[in-house]
Amino acid sequence: MRCFFGLILMFVFSVGHANDLKVIEYSQETRQGEEYFFLYGTSKGNYIVKSWQFDIDDSWDGEGEPRLSIGQAIERTYEYFGKSKSELGIQEVMLRPAFSKQDSVIWFYHVTLITLPYEFGAEKHEVVVLTSGEVLLPYKPKS
Repeated sequence: MRCFFGLILMFVFSVGHANDLKVIEYSQETRQGEEYFFLYGTSKGNYIVKSWQFDIDDSWDGEGEPRLSIGQAIERTYEYFGKSKSELGIQEVMLRPAFSKQDSVIWFYHVTLITLPYEFGAEKHEVVVLTSGEVLLPYKPKS
């Protein structure tokens, strides 16, 4: 009985942990015949990738450094917004995993920059940078 109860607890916590990591789920929405997957959600919107945008075979395995460094991800973000470090400051950079339906881990950076000089309620700019270097903007589903 204890073993059964322990198994149930383990299942509940593993599902909860997977939800915290925003598991990649298949999306029924397709555009121009391409499959889309939910990668990550924030208050700004959802980050959605096409199936071909992430390379599961070349995913980081936790050994050494990821293919794209934190510095390179931040550089990509500044390039995307066309701003300098004196205009936007780094608020947060996270290297995050998401789990695919193929039982592999996909890694990406969530980068948040904030308008300088900092004031309360300053405008924030956020993107997801895939380890391929591709920048994704949040997508707001139409209501």
